Amino acid sequence: MADRIRRAALGGVVIALAATGCSGQGEPVPTTSAPAPMTEAPLDAARYLASPCSGVPAGLTVQLGLAQRAEAHNTVLPGAGDQSQCRLSSGPPLSAAAEVRFYPGARPLPLVTGTGSEVIPASVAGYPAGEWIPGTGTDGGSTSCQVIVDIAPNQGIGTVYNSPTGEEVTASCAKANQLAQGVVAALAR
Repeated sequence: MADRIRRAALGGVVIALAATGCSGQGEPVPTTSAPAPMTEAPLDAARYLASPCSGVPAGLTVQLGLAQRAEAHNTVLPGAGDQSQCRLSSGPPLSAAAEVRFYPGARPLPLVTGTGSEVIPASVAGYPAGEWIPGTGTDGGSTSCQVIVDIAPNQGIGTVYNSPTGEEVTASCAKANQLAQGVVAALAR
C-alpha cells in the first residue's frame, strides 16, 4: 500500500512537470551554449546506474525523513542517455517525497538551461549546478524544488524534493540542495 502511495505521489510530480512543460511555463529550454567550466575533480556516477539507491547515503535520507527507498530506470530527462533514479519518501502516511537521479552518459545542466529557462545558476560542492522550482505551493499544494549538478564532462546528478503541503519552497530547496550535497560527497569517496 505504501509503495502504491509513493508511486502515485511521484507519478503526480512527473505529470505536473510534464504539464508545466506542455503549458510553456517553467519549461527549461535546451541550449547549445557552452556549459559552465568544471573546476573540481570529475566524479563518476556510472557505478550507480544499475543500483541507484546505493549512491544515496542512508543516514542523510533518514535525517530528511525519507526512509522509504525504491529504484527506477526511467527516462526523466530526454537527451541524457541512460538514467537511473532512487525514489525516496516518508510514509506511510506520505508527507514528502524526493528523487535522486544519476546521469552517467550526459552532462544534464546544458540540457535544461538557456534562453527562457527558469533554472537559477548555482554551485554544489564547487560543481556547476542549477536550481529549478517547478512547484511553489501557491495553489495550496506541495512545493517542489530540483537541483541539477554537472559532476564530470559527460555526467551529472539531479535531486528533486517535494514537500509536505504548507512547507515553504525555500525549505524544499534547502532539502534538495542538502540531498545534492550529500550525494556529491558520497560520489567523491
